[in-house]
Amino acid sequence: MLSNQAIKDEIKRKSIAVEAVEAVEAVENNFDNIEENFIDVTLGDSIKVYDSPFLDVTKETPTREIIIPDEGLMLKPNELYIGRTAEFTKTYGFVPLLAGKEELAAIGMEIHVTAGFGDNGFEGTWTLEIVCANPTIVYKGMPIGQIYYYPLIGDANIQYRGKYFRQIDPTSSRLYREYEDKEMEKVKKYVNK
Repeated sequence: MLSNQAIKDEIKRKSIAVEAVEAVEAVENNFDNIEENFIDVTLGDSIKVYDSPFLDVTKETPTREIIIPDEGLMLKPNELYIGRTAEFTKTYGFVPLLAGKEELAAIGMEIHVTAGFGDNGFEGTWTLEIVCANPTIVYKGMPIGQIYYYPLIGDANIQYRGKYFRQIDPTSSRLYREYEDKEMEKVKKYVNK
């Protein structure tokens, strides 16, 4: 795992970048948000909720966007909120890991359900899958998580260019695209017979 100074060195080398996406109190490639061995990240200015009575992983599910007002937004327990970091990050030669803040965990808030690891070559904001145990008010620009960096062992030329590359907005699941691709492969095989 990279230390404070190692993170600063990699930012200078441009193998790690953290830039503010919006006018909230967020880091802009300076060292204000670098702690002992991680970079603090903050909550973006909006969240999305799924706008459907059920979810089907093979189909795109509609979402509804909610702008977080200055006075904060109350999140309900047992609901999934799709948020994002206010920071756009780039990582080359390392595996980034997004973790929730201990203080938020202590009040029963999770910021990612399962997807904490990023990929070498990822560029974008981080999707947050927020769930609260208690009604909780959140604010745009509040500290929401921390990113750790682990050295990549092996071929650093294999870089992420998948369906979430360069995302900016809170990004709901794009798993349905994998099913679309599989269906297209079946069609191609049938046509080419």
